Amino acid sequence: MLLVYLSYEDIRTHKISTHVLLVGFVLAIISLIWGRELPVGEYLAGGALGICFIALSMASKEIGMGDGVLLMTLGLMLGIRRLISILFAALILCAAAAAVLCLLGKAKRTSRLPFVPFLLGGFWMTIW
Repeated sequence: MLLVYLSYEDIRTHKISTHVLLVGFVLAIISLIWGRELPVGEYLAGGALGICFIALSMASKEIGMGDGVLLMTLGLMLGIRRLISILFAALILCAAAAAVLCLLGKAKRTSRLPFVPFLLGGFWMTIW
């Protein structure tokens, strides 16, 4: 549900609510404490990958800070292996959508696309 709401918000405003991300982060910590099925290191590595994206967003403005925080939260909830699968699928979907939009003349090479909807698509492709 977190990804569904944030996808809608990202499409509509090109921003992600800090409050919703905070709720997701708290839920991730709770699931890390009580509901884990993998070793703790898997989840912490997933969170660390998200921290790498946060660092990238600070270094360049090509990646949104909210995307990095969301990836960290997802990593803490799902673990590194699932996060990498979701991220890979999301990047493929985003690249395909960007190519189609450029070919149709609806976007330029420098256009910015909301990334959370692609994370949602990657999540569905990976989990299901």
